[in-house]
Amino acid sequence: MDSILHALANSTRRGIVMQLAKKDLTVNELAEKYDMSLQAVSKHIQVLVKSGLVVQEKEGRTKHCRANYEPLNEVSDLINEYRRFWEKRLDALEKYFEKQKKTRSAQHERK
Repeated sequence: MDSILHALANSTRRGIVMQLAKKDLTVNELAEKYDMSLQAVSKHIQVLVKSGLVVQEKEGRTKHCRANYEPLNEVSDLINEYRRFWEKRLDALEKYFEKQKKTRSAQHERK
């Protein structure tokens, strides 16, 4: 999970993943879209490959890249877990404030 979050923490890598969501591209095609060297883009792609978000296939001297969204299921599960946790906490906080409001209203009515 850490490698996935690390990979997505960088805007260039997020951009690469978004481009690959539209269609498979070669490393050279991806590099054309960025103002950096082919070597720099290749390093970004390797981070994505290690995280499992990108799969590379070599055809002769050309490396083709495609997106793999399966690793994002793990991240999605974690986010949903946190969402459920915070929803429960915020619901409890809301109930607490409602109770406090009713208590104060009752105290003011008695005066």
